[in-house]
Amino acid sequence: MAATPKGDQRQKRATPVRARSHASREAIMQAAMALWRTKGFAGTTVTDICKAAGVSKALFYVYFARREEILLALEVFTMREAHAAAEAVVARPYELREVLTAVIGTLEQRARRFPAELIFEAVLETYRLERVALADGASEADIAYLFLGPFQRAQRDGKFGPEVDVVRLARLAQMLVADGVRCWAAADFGDEPLTPRLAAEIDTVLSAGW
Repeated sequence: MAATPKGDQRQKRATPVRARSHASREAIMQAAMALWRTKGFAGTTVTDICKAAGVSKALFYVYFARREEILLALEVFTMREAHAAAEAVVARPYELREVLTAVIGTLEQRARRFPAELIFEAVLETYRLERVALADGASEADIAYLFLGPFQRAQRDGKFGPEVDVVRLARLAQMLVADGVRCWAAADFGDEPLTPRLAAEIDTVLSAGW
């Protein structure tokens, strides 16, 4: 019988290790989500999460430096879907408010799947990460990811004049969305849909600065 190549042996060993690694990470995320739904975010410690997931603290910290990082791993806010929604709008004749509505609507739809407290905490974590990124030398363009692409397209389409700093405008719109979502979550979502009102408010602010 021919000998198995060493490369194949390493691959066979690596596959189960990766599978176990993925399973451990998923177990931590699912345990955290279940505890947050019952005990709340503030009332849940890393020790609680590890106990529920059946993992050690050492293993927890292999995957997450802080419990807040689990919020990002859960994709409470799905930027890919928001970008796709914006791209679908700008692929046809459109108004800027439609772009805002598409992005905010996508975020709202996803956010409603989670407890309001987690949305509030996710926004705060986003603020923290942006502050760290700026301190590490990131530019406004690096962190204006939510609206930069659509706004650059809008400028090419004549929705903004050539003198408009779309990077700064995209950053402003993103901050307004984050603050709007934070207030909405702090009020436990409320009965009123977030998207129409927030899109109209941001459109008015941006229009005043064109």
